[in-house]
Amino acid sequence: MDDVTQKYIDFASKVSFFEFIQEEFRPSQLPVDALSAEINQLQSKTDWDILSLSDYIRKNPRSFLIFQEIFQLRRFTNAQMIHFMFDISKMNTLNLESTFEYAVLNLENDPQFRDVFLKTLKLRLNRSATVEDILKDRTRYPKQLIVAVFKMAVPIYIEQMQKDVRLLGLRLAKPEFSDIPLRMANYLLDRLELNKVLKSINLRDYLRNKKIPLDTKGIHGNYLKLRVKRVLDRHGFVNIDRKLKEAGISTLPPDLASLFPRDNFKGRAYCTEKYVQGVVRPVDGREKKFDLVILVDGKPKHLFEMNFYTTEGTKIRINEGEYLELSKFVRENTSYQFHWITDGNYWLTRQGERRLKNLWSRFGEIYNLNTFEENLDSFS
Repeated sequence: MDDVTQKYIDFASKVSFFEFIQEEFRPSQLPVDALSAEINQLQSKTDWDILSLSDYIRKNPRSFLIFQEIFQLRRFTNAQMIHFMFDISKMNTLNLESTFEYAVLNLENDPQFRDVFLKTLKLRLNRSATVEDILKDRTRYPKQLIVAVFKMAVPIYIEQMQKDVRLLGLRLAKPEFSDIPLRMANYLLDRLELNKVLKSINLRDYLRNKKIPLDTKGIHGNYLKLRVKRVLDRHGFVNIDRKLKEAGISTLPPDLASLFPRDNFKGRAYCTEKYVQGVVRPVDGREKKFDLVILVDGKPKHLFEMNFYTTEGTKIRINEGEYLELSKFVRENTSYQFHWITDGNYWLTRQGERRLKNLWSRFGEIYNLNTFEENLDSFS
């Protein structure tokens, strides 16, 4: 067995698998008791048709929240919301006159959308005007321009509606938009098979007990950082995150004594999510924030990035390129040392083995959680 393969076997024997040490779900925040009347009426039948369901939605706009909880992990997507709230066939046609007339309908009958449209016009084209002026002045405001700004404003309006469901209720209340509940009802019955779902669950119990998954990328991203911090705490490293936060410091100078003259920084300390003076991303020259910085006697010395990979993906390829460039920059332009801590069962695959061996030849030492702990004495 050659030396590189032996080194890989040692690394692989110390790879960590993901542990569920963080909260993964939160309870649904749907106000079930406050929606009791809507829930009772919805579950009272399992043979809804488009007309009866659209009438129910029109009279009970808050039922949107119930449907969202039934069918989505978190919320309806923006694409779904645009489909519900706007007539996509009128927006997608090449017939400019038809889309213009639909834009005018929205501007004249939805004051909340009108505000978004005017703000978009100001932001994107630096023009301020009233809707009356816009619709009269064809020279300054040709139909094509109005349609373009109308389409720009729609996603912004939907984002606002996602944050404030009252906007949905106000739009539903307008007789000019009677097509909205019909589109919603058709989608719920045809695409999502609402009647079958209602037959298969106790709606109230389901809504009370539903769990909302948290951001899995964030959980995986935080996992290695939590584990590394535990290692450092266990070995007597001092966490100075709170001290730096209280002082409002996000960028570390070469010596903290310049900022904390009364503190006697001796030994090894660490902080997380900090910039370091003089270290930038080679690709664009912007300051680089590091996952972990180890300080020796008050001076930043060891800069770390940390990543946990369970599968192959574009992220690891992006990180690989970035860290190779960053390592070269730090080595050639500063007195600091840059390190990479990475873990997870991706590194146990053949592809992971090949990548790691290649990285060792180009990057230098790469640690997983356990090899990092084994080598703590070298970070001094």
